[in-house]
Amino acid sequence: MIQMFKDIEIKGHKYQIGRMTARDGSWIAMQILTKILPQVIGSQIENIEGLENLPTGRSEMSESEFRNLQDHCLAVCRRYETVGTQEAPLPIIARPGVFAIAELEYDLITIFTLTAQALIYNIAPFFEEGGLTSILENFPGLNPQKQ
Repeated sequence: MIQMFKDIEIKGHKYQIGRMTARDGSWIAMQILTKILPQVIGSQIENIEGLENLPTGRSEMSESEFRNLQDHCLAVCRRYETVGTQEAPLPIIARPGVFAIAELEYDLITIFTLTAQALIYNIAPFFEEGGLTSILENFPGLNPQKQ
């Protein structure tokens, strides 16, 4: 059974990171594979098995694309707040671009940490559990070694 949540602490506050839907996770994985990863490793991409034939002419992620990706990440994040006599995880985002917890709007460290944690928690299994390999094996047209 997949673990649906994990708790972390940032600057004295307890946060809950949830799972993204498979569709959101797929979109984000593709953004990482086609825009973020190539920018990070540049010319080294040819040396990674299965990634040598990514499309050429990839562009850097625009600000609006980054905000969209970040909105997806922050949408699965909640901060534990006292409600009555109990602690409950409350959303940190009211709607895309609008914080439900006003103080977070200017807290770069917390927002960047939550974004990174949500990405790692949701996307790492795709790479760790052989998701990319599975895609390449099941779609020979994507894998030049199978042609």
